[in-house]
Amino acid sequence: MAGSDSTLSRSTYKVSTGNGSGKDRTIWLGPRERQVLSRILELGLRIFKPSDLGLDIDRRRLNDILRRLVRKGILAKIARGLYQVVADLRKVLALPTRNINGMKTEVAAKDSDGTRAAAARDGVGDGVVYPKRVVYVEGPFLDNLDGYTVSGRRVRGDRGRDRDLSELAFFSRVSYAEILYRVEGVEIFGALVIYQRNNKVRIEWRPPRGFIKRNGVASGLRMYWEMLLAAFKAILHTILKDGPLDVKQRMLRIMVGAGLKQLICV
Repeated sequence: MAGSDSTLSRSTYKVSTGNGSGKDRTIWLGPRERQVLSRILELGLRIFKPSDLGLDIDRRRLNDILRRLVRKGILAKIARGLYQVVADLRKVLALPTRNINGMKTEVAAKDSDGTRAAAARDGVGDGVVYPKRVVYVEGPFLDNLDGYTVSGRRVRGDRGRDRDLSELAFFSRVSYAEILYRVEGVEIFGALVIYQRNNKVRIEWRPPRGFIKRNGVASGLRMYWEMLLAAFKAILHTILKDGPLDVKQRMLRIMVGAGLKQLICV
């Protein structure tokens, strides 16, 4: 595997103190902070009001979360009730939530004197340092499994449940199943779908509702390539983890041989 839970739990988001001391303050994202940032990214917002998020969170609680994100240098408050995104949310959301004694908890960084960490200083996003993202691959799993159990019960589709391969021991016959891996450390914004139609492979990026309307087709085209790169990274790690040797060899031949030559020619 490319990483482990213990490795992920040590990933942090560091904000420069800006005081010339060379010391960084370290903070962690909490689950509510992650929910808010995910919503901002989903809607493609850069400047927003709390009401724009449409989240089912108490107004006072939401304001507290936004204030914490300002202190952490991820957002900036530019007017009363108006916030601006000042960090790359895709990188920020790649961080894990801190886990203490099995409970998710929000922890703000503290200086040696015990005071809370301040936000990034003047200059939007200045002094922000992101950790190296760890990619973690799990699988294989079976989805939408259709078949009969050893007791004779029919399982139809089983939509929404990922079954471990060991569960096949409970089935006498399987007529259909989708094979999947789960990859952590790679962010897909919207949905990337690969399928075949009329003997041609189609690679589609399906943006979240309203994204193209708010940001335009040019922004959507750029996001397509960002998501394609993220998918390539996920597939690459998956192949390197569990792919049969002949598949790995073919992948390397394509990357080193014809694939790179085509890229160079273009």
